[in-house]
Amino acid sequence: MTSSGNQQGGWGRLTQGAPLAVLVASALYIIYHLLPVIELVALAALVALIFRTTLRWVLKFVKVPWLAVLILLGFLIGFGIFIAFVVFPDLFDEAQTLSLALPGYLTRLINLSRRLHAQASFVPDLSQGLEQLRGLLDRAFSFVPLLLRNTVDATIETVATIILALYMAYNPDALIQGMLRFAPRREHPRIRKLLKDIQVRLEGWLLGTGLGMLIIGGGAVIGLWVLKVPLAVSFGILAGIIEVIPYFGSIVGSLLPALVALTISPLTAIFVLVYFLILNQVDVHFIQPIIMGQRVHLHPVVVILAFLCFGRLLGFVGLIIAVPAAAVLVAIVDEFTVKPQPVGESNLTDHP
Repeated sequence: MTSSGNQQGGWGRLTQGAPLAVLVASALYIIYHLLPVIELVALAALVALIFRTTLRWVLKFVKVPWLAVLILLGFLIGFGIFIAFVVFPDLFDEAQTLSLALPGYLTRLINLSRRLHAQASFVPDLSQGLEQLRGLLDRAFSFVPLLLRNTVDATIETVATIILALYMAYNPDALIQGMLRFAPRREHPRIRKLLKDIQVRLEGWLLGTGLGMLIIGGGAVIGLWVLKVPLAVSFGILAGIIEVIPYFGSIVGSLLPALVALTISPLTAIFVLVYFLILNQVDVHFIQPIIMGQRVHLHPVVVILAFLCFGRLLGFVGLIIAVPAAAVLVAIVDEFTVKPQPVGESNLTDHP
């Protein structure tokens, strides 16, 4: 009893006043310097969830586990080869063509804007804005060689993330048992219930996001093909991948196709922007409410705040994991806090 009391007393002294402040500051300092590692682990955990969920879907049709694993690995390898040898080369070739043709189109647009403003003063002069856009695009295209040099580092990180995700997906129970060792035994059922809730939310996000990727990506391919924009399939795949960023992904995915369409004609670029705006409205009003509201149980305000916070902390990877991380945090808050009484309900037992 005395030993236990001394231990509790020592722990109590560490978790009060100045010692607690030192512990919190030290933890925050360590977390700050470990952000790249945390980023890699979080992304690997998300990929592991995708692997586990996809494998369960495959096992519904293929009852042999090793064959299901081979099918999943074959799909991953085939998709990687397609991206590396089909999509990326076409995008780089088109970016090079665009970098040569775009300055001429912007110069013509600048001259046209100045002529229209000189002939009719009520027409706004957009030449200064277009000149700034031309300078911005020149600087953006100058980063292409740097991007190519960093491809090797990105490839190494991607391989490391996939390997880590495979280990996480292979035996997640061992990781769960390891985490439970840091919690009191009486809390184990509650933590397991929380992990199950998190799994349901993340699987709902994964299914809904995959459906959104198919709708936006397929719609982009069809629209760009009808408008006769080059690389319709590549741009459609890119738009589908960027759909992992809800509400804004369909807008970001329209920028490169619109620039390529500008090399055809300004009218075609306008049609591309209008078409992607329609896709964005479908995404905002139909796809995202299903994903965020019915499956992940996140309010749009929470999603936007998550993007702002995680994007600031972790950059582009933060944008990818923002929604899953927000879903995890909301599940933890729902489990360990008292749920508020709905507005309008009254406690009838307090009144005769």
